[in-house]
Amino acid sequence: MVGPGALGCLLAARLHLAGAGPALLDHDPARAALLNRQGIILAEAGGVNPAAVVPVSTDPATVGGADLVLLCVKAPALNSALDAIAPLLPPSSLLLALQNGISHLEILSARKLPCAWALGVSTEGANLQGPGRVRSGGAGLTELGFVQPPTPAADQLLNATVALLNRAGLRAARHPEIIGRLWRKLIINCGINALTVIHDCPNGRLLEIPAARRAMAAAVREAAAVAAASGINLPDDPVALTEAICRQTATNISSMLQDIRQGRATEIMAINGEIVRRAGQLGLATPVNLELLTAAQLHHRSPTR
Repeated sequence: MVGPGALGCLLAARLHLAGAGPALLDHDPARAALLNRQGIILAEAGGVNPAAVVPVSTDPATVGGADLVLLCVKAPALNSALDAIAPLLPPSSLLLALQNGISHLEILSARKLPCAWALGVSTEGANLQGPGRVRSGGAGLTELGFVQPPTPAADQLLNATVALLNRAGLRAARHPEIIGRLWRKLIINCGINALTVIHDCPNGRLLEIPAARRAMAAAVREAAAVAAASGINLPDDPVALTEAICRQTATNISSMLQDIRQGRATEIMAINGEIVRRAGQLGLATPVNLELLTAAQLHHRSPTR
């Protein structure tokens, strides 16, 4: 496991509780030391689980090679994380990237990685309440898939990963069109995340604010137009889908708003920023996504990685 953010801590705790014995890699020595002392504490609807005593290291060389590496860092940290974890990636391993947005697809495709890699798209809700302290925000689905045809060994590893996540109580499945699922989540995030920052509210509140609901619909339509121009098959009504997700996650605090409140770097450039960038390449106008990008950046307070 690479990255002790909300999703990383949730996955590490669940995998530990299922007896999978995960190890966690962190770039921050002080945080790593704290997590080694306290463990990872997962709060769920039924109460707080016993602390998951997961070994945390800052040195990939001490972890050694791994069959499976779950990459849970934020999109802006992807390049530095890939440089750091080289010792963890023998040719026989599988790297599973779980970033928001789609910019990581280009980065991974351009890298000459020594091992097979796959993408994951997760709707698991997770709220980081402090270092190593995470609250489950509601069960979701984690979909995994390859971009390129895998070798038989890599294919078997991904099947084993799906089985492992399900044993850990995380609903998981393979999806043959994982890039389409990546775009689907990106479009939804374009309509929700920045607006929760601007209005400083949980997801569901956006549907109660007329201006926010209009902006959400406009941003989603722009993102869907960029996806369609990129050859991506879309749901019939992406605006209705985004509003449905808002209702399903009404009390959730988006990952972007969590980052803003904690003074951390956000993934705004990998979400609305990526739509604006790709629209420019395609000759499309995305004024609402540009406005949301600019407004969210104004809320950005001295982030730390």
